[in-house]
Amino acid sequence: MFLSRAFRRYRLLFVSSGVALFILILLAFLKYEQELNDRDCIALFLFPCPVSTTSLFDVPVEDVEHPHKAQIEFINNSYQGKEGSTLRKAHKYYEKVLKAVVGAKPDCEKLNKYLEGNAPTKGMGFQQTTDEFSEKHLSKFLQVDIFELQQMIDSHRLVMENLPDEYPEGIYKGNGIAYVGGGKYSWMALLSIKNLREIGCALPVEVFVPNLDDFELDICTKTLPSLNAKCVHIPTALFAKDLEFANNTKILGYQYKSLAILLSSFENVLLLDSDNIPVNVSEDIFLEEPFKSRGLVVWPDFWQRTTSPHFFTIAGREVSKSKTLPTYKLGPGDYIDHDEKEEIDWAKIPLHERFGAIPNPSSESGQLMISKRTHMKAILLAVYYNMYGPGYYYPLFSQGTAGQGDKETFIAATVVLDMPFYQVLQTVLALGHLRDGKFRGTSMAQHDPLRDYLWNEEKKKLREQFLGEEYKKEADKLERPHMAFLHANFPKLDPFSLFKDHVILDDKGTRYRMFGNGMKLRAGRDVEQDLWGYMQNFLCETKLKVNLFRDKDVPKLCDQIKEHLSWLNSTEE
Repeated sequence: MFLSRAFRRYRLLFVSSGVALFILILLAFLKYEQELNDRDCIALFLFPCPVSTTSLFDVPVEDVEHPHKAQIEFINNSYQGKEGSTLRKAHKYYEKVLKAVVGAKPDCEKLNKYLEGNAPTKGMGFQQTTDEFSEKHLSKFLQVDIFELQQMIDSHRLVMENLPDEYPEGIYKGNGIAYVGGGKYSWMALLSIKNLREIGCALPVEVFVPNLDDFELDICTKTLPSLNAKCVHIPTALFAKDLEFANNTKILGYQYKSLAILLSSFENVLLLDSDNIPVNVSEDIFLEEPFKSRGLVVWPDFWQRTTSPHFFTIAGREVSKSKTLPTYKLGPGDYIDHDEKEEIDWAKIPLHERFGAIPNPSSESGQLMISKRTHMKAILLAVYYNMYGPGYYYPLFSQGTAGQGDKETFIAATVVLDMPFYQVLQTVLALGHLRDGKFRGTSMAQHDPLRDYLWNEEKKKLREQFLGEEYKKEADKLERPHMAFLHANFPKLDPFSLFKDHVILDDKGTRYRMFGNGMKLRAGRDVEQDLWGYMQNFLCETKLKVNLFRDKDVPKLCDQIKEHLSWLNSTEE
């Protein structure tokens, strides 16, 4: 069938150029077709895909066996009836979005020229002594010439003009949680979702996977559905089979998170990194303040912001020279207004303490909450920032400092559009353990936004009654927000690697708690022990097939897990 189609496609070439030339071209075409991986076939739709006849892909191939036939059939069956019509409606909307984003590609070289190297990575506890973090100081790093600046301005203006203002009714509804999976990230998301259910949170979950190799049948068709969660194949959700931009649009890792938010079926989304473990989260997180009135909630990173002043010029965002933003104070987790009686030296004041700028601290994107009903334009603008992130916007947002990437894109888009948001005030906490007398960080603790909001409101009332040390004394009596998320970002929760790399068991036989002591006090349960229990259940009891461990000695790994879990039980706090 394929040969006959190919012959018809090239018969004119056959007549005009001769048999030899035709055969060479046909062989090259066949070789190219064979070398296309499944992601090219399904995500980009360059050629008809050899799958069973479906309403989604409409490709009759009765006699062709496809290596991912089971995955494709499962995906197709997920979009029957009402789900299929909703998907087609969504595809038309996403086509408008992609037209706006692709059509606004910056027409200049990547922004990678630095005058004095990267901007300094400074913690929020850093005390400014001269003009550090002022507009002048932050202009010393990433250099953008007049031509590049104008091209970036034009690009930003174009996307703002062409992004759709509304989305079709019915493609989003309800509240839920989105993860990005694929490869090892599907395994980590599974552990996170299992813990979510163990703490009693019933919010529905969608795990976005980038290609068919990552659409693991056991996980996606059995285990996740049993946990009220499902896999979503990103290319199927994003592209219609005849969408012109599918042919030349590549989805890369740094775009997945913004796409997961855009493509999720939920109107209100909690986006979690796959290695982020919810330890105190309930359905109320969407129903109460601060999310209820703000529509976007972000969590703090360790670092000062270092956004290039050029970004605000590009985005058409005026940064005031007469009005300030409050100063973020690390210890109490407060925003303190500038003293209006004191004369402000505008040459020295930090750029991010000026009205119109993005306020300190920088963002940690292991978790983020956003409403499509109120912040859809910000989501679309963040998709644009991420599409052109590595070459343009990531350097503008961070200028080479720690954690440069997609983490600032949502708050930046929200500030540019002058929309409300809430930054959690309770400082991020580094967790880890002591080894050879040195602290080894393994994770970050982020805190409950509901309690953080109430804590902040209580402190506002105290500031009306007390000043200075007296205020601090009273504020210290308040109950601080409890831990809500354990972001186990490094090393990852891959038991094989944790043993191989001697993270939890050194070559002398000494065992370690990755997250250190005191977890039960912080989280209300021994999260580390729970996680290893889930590993034992999935790999050793239910014998779940996981690609990450496909070529590993799983029985031996199970013996190691059993021994370590026994040790964790014996050291339970």
